[in-house]
Amino acid sequence: MKKISLFIGVLICFYASVTLQAQNPASINVNNLSDQQIQQIVTQVNARGLTIDQAAQMAQMQGATPVQIEQLKRRIQELNFSKVDSTTNQTTKKSQKIKLKKEVYSEKAIVETTPENKRIFGFQFFNSDKLTFEPPVNMPTPQNYVLGIDDELTVSIWGASQQTYQLPINTNGAINIPDIGQIYVSGMEFAKAKELIKKRLISIYQGMDEQNPNTYGDVSISNLRSIKVNVIGEAMAPGTYTLPSTASAFNALYLSGGPNENGSFRNIQLIRDNKIVKTIDVYDYMINANMDGNIQLREQDIIYIPTYQKRVEAAGAFKRTGIFELSEKEKLSDLIRYLGGFTDQAFKAQLSLTRITDTEKKVIDINQSIYESFVPNNGDSIVASEVIKRFENRINISGAVFRPGTYELTEGLTLSGLIKKAQGVTENYFSSRGLIVRLQNNLAPMTLSFNVDDILKGTNDIKLQREDQVIIQDIFSMREKRTIQILGEVQNPGVYPFSDNMTLKDMIFKAGGFTEAASESFIELARRHNYAESNLMSDELVKLYQFNIDRKLNLDAKGDTLHLQPFDYIYVRKAPSYHQQRTVFITGEVRFPGAYSIGSKKERISDLIKRSGGLTPDAFIKGARMKRSNPDSIQKAEILRNNLPDSLITKAEKQISSDKLELRLDDIMKKPGSAFDYMLKDGDQIIIPEVSQEVRISGEVQNPIGLAYQSGKSLKYFINRSGGFSDNAKKSKTFVIYSDGTTQVTRVFLGHNYPTVEPGCQIIVPQKPEKQRIDNTGKWLGIASTMATVAIAIATLVK
Repeated sequence: MKKISLFIGVLICFYASVTLQAQNPASINVNNLSDQQIQQIVTQVNARGLTIDQAAQMAQMQGATPVQIEQLKRRIQELNFSKVDSTTNQTTKKSQKIKLKKEVYSEKAIVETTPENKRIFGFQFFNSDKLTFEPPVNMPTPQNYVLGIDDELTVSIWGASQQTYQLPINTNGAINIPDIGQIYVSGMEFAKAKELIKKRLISIYQGMDEQNPNTYGDVSISNLRSIKVNVIGEAMAPGTYTLPSTASAFNALYLSGGPNENGSFRNIQLIRDNKIVKTIDVYDYMINANMDGNIQLREQDIIYIPTYQKRVEAAGAFKRTGIFELSEKEKLSDLIRYLGGFTDQAFKAQLSLTRITDTEKKVIDINQSIYESFVPNNGDSIVASEVIKRFENRINISGAVFRPGTYELTEGLTLSGLIKKAQGVTENYFSSRGLIVRLQNNLAPMTLSFNVDDILKGTNDIKLQREDQVIIQDIFSMREKRTIQILGEVQNPGVYPFSDNMTLKDMIFKAGGFTEAASESFIELARRHNYAESNLMSDELVKLYQFNIDRKLNLDAKGDTLHLQPFDYIYVRKAPSYHQQRTVFITGEVRFPGAYSIGSKKERISDLIKRSGGLTPDAFIKGARMKRSNPDSIQKAEILRNNLPDSLITKAEKQISSDKLELRLDDIMKKPGSAFDYMLKDGDQIIIPEVSQEVRISGEVQNPIGLAYQSGKSLKYFINRSGGFSDNAKKSKTFVIYSDGTTQVTRVFLGHNYPTVEPGCQIIVPQKPEKQRIDNTGKWLGIASTMATVAIAIATLVK
């Protein structure tokens, strides 16, 4: 539909535009028209803003033929005008032209920042990521905007008549309105140009000139021209920059990076037609937000940045610090205003100025009274110091008062007055002494003591001085923390705070009462000596008391009247015959395996086997094993860590923590109560396996394997059955591990005497050690040292 509208409109516009041929549209050969004429037709169609219905009706009235419409359609397609949008009255080529103009605007120059130029006040103004000063391209046109060549105006007519004109300002400075002619607007302010164009439109739209008009018109700028501006002098990146014609001086300064280390921020000159039309003071904008210097640029304007004339460095307690530029007549007070004033901690009464003379430097102290008249020189450096870290009227009170802290020292203030300011002493104050820490004239501290009660009564009062520190202690901080400790068979043994009037029953109650193991008839209290008793020579360490108490906390007559004292120790003993259940385990070939409780301290393994129903017929007595935890393993391992080298610690710890015990069940069954019939302990485990009929061979043999046990056969027999020793076998170290966990090693005396083989045992043939052809002196010394260390460790364990 857009294409059809375009062709009808083009045909109508073609009829109106090619009047120079003075012929009927039907007689025009579209194929003979040049590409430029086709483009002019498209432009005028868009300018008229006709609808589809209006264009079709006008085409019929003018005598356009279907053949001409088809010919125009083909020509427009060939020129790539098919994307023209009739609703916006712009051709694609026009849109592309505008886009190209935007793309040629200059981008911000890349500026290398240094620590020096960062310190110059104003440098970040043109080199900040937050403040870009990008040239405006999409904004309402200012009424004082000066029109120029390549600007494009849009004239819209509505009401009784409807029309739209797209009017570029051509090279002679004029726009060309159909049926009106040329109007020269270049160099004219936009507001004046609007009035001129409206007056000329009245000649063809009389409805605009009546007192009650029925036709209206408006003029706007649809496309801005670009301008070229030169930035020269002490700029970070001097050069020629292309900007929109609405750009201002700050836009160009932003693109060039602003003044460099030597450039002036206070005296930037805008030169037009060889005249200085404006002097720009960037500080005026930065400090006062005054935009007066940021004027609109014009084609071939020159922005000249001269060198600075006076710079002053400011440091210290100012809100802003760095390097600031001053004019010749500006005073120190102006500089302080640029600095944002003083910080809260600044010493404002005096500034220190360092000035460079012809031969050296000198320091000038500037009093606050001449800030308004003092004129800094170029190169001066000004420092504002902070107020000293001291108080002219501060005093402090701490300790047993309701409001400790810092207070004002008023004229004639005394110690009693300060205590009143602090809302008085607390109830637990230490009355006999307080302290005042006072600074002497040389600032060395001295101490003054006082009686707190006397001060509160108004006697012996003390007049306070600046920086006095008053300390009033409470009674709890003046004595050792008073506690009572209860140990033994109570629910929550531990240390508890002491309180007056506490009894033994109260303490047991606080500890949660007795455990089931507690002995009611034996409670002991240990009490340290009091002050008087501590001064007497005696062998007695503490006083001991014993009491009887039942589980309802009823004491005997002596204990019922006794009150506890600080640092008492209470011991609640365990009842003599109280024992927690102790459990042992027996598994394997007994009639009733499982867990059993030890009934007596003298119960033995033989008793446990009887209680479990005795051995089954399949029980392998020689293979019985026993495990028992080693309660001293942790302590012994710690001793070894302190006495053995690291290389031996792991092996020694493993041996200590071993829970295996030799179990000669055959001897136990033959002679119950013998030395091999151990008394049972909590956690013991007895394992009685079933009969085993195999022998296993491993290590350095040709074929490690398990073989059937044959009674009477020697170890050598089983080795030969497994292929014999390998070349790396250490025959003299062959050993046998039996089912009960015991081991026998080959003895060498006039030959190899191998251990006896039993059912279920394992024969192990170790490997020969690798031969090392090196000096073994150090090795033997190391072995000797290690053996000595092990001997010390063993002796320690025995002790």
